[in-house]
Amino acid sequence: MKETDRILGISSAALRDENAEGVGVPSLLQPLIVARNGFFAFESALLVRPWGGGRGTAEWWNSKEVWRDSYDELPTGLTFFAEDVFGFQFAVDEGGFYSFDPETAELERISDSLDGWIDYMLSEYDEATGYSIAHEWQSANGPIPAGCRLAPAVPFVLGGSYDADALAAKPDVELARFRATIFNQIRNLPDGAQVRITIE
Repeated sequence: MKETDRILGISSAALRDENAEGVGVPSLLQPLIVARNGFFAFESALLVRPWGGGRGTAEWWNSKEVWRDSYDELPTGLTFFAEDVFGFQFAVDEGGFYSFDPETAELERISDSLDGWIDYMLSEYDEATGYSIAHEWQSANGPIPAGCRLAPAVPFVLGGSYDADALAAKPDVELARFRATIFNQIRNLPDGAQVRITIE
């Protein structure tokens, strides 16, 4: 069985009906998005954004004015195409696939191929997507609202809790910009420094 078939076999229906072929999908990602144009997996813990334009799509999400302009040194060649349940992101460029921590702006290389990324998501799904917490939260609160991810009141990097009871659904753009604000205020502080966060 192909890796794409393995992950699509446990995923939702396509989030967009339109065929994504020829709409600017990065070459490494095309086999997945052409096969299914956006989807949820692991009980909505993983969101793979669709292509085709409009709010919620990958083109919209990667527009500078949505959230990317909040980070000064974000590599321009990255396309952010998926998120875990907490809004921590996955990106692709011509060289491979990465995870992105929006609270620290750290990029971690996962694989140089789509098959490698899918294998990582399937084998490390709980750590990679937050599946267990997503399941617990939705059992208590119902489905995660469209356009939202889960986050604590205190950012994880500042000691926020991963317990389902401490999380709330937050709009994705609001959450991404808030995390950029946190990052920009703590980026040059030494480990263990006391932090006083200003929210404009």
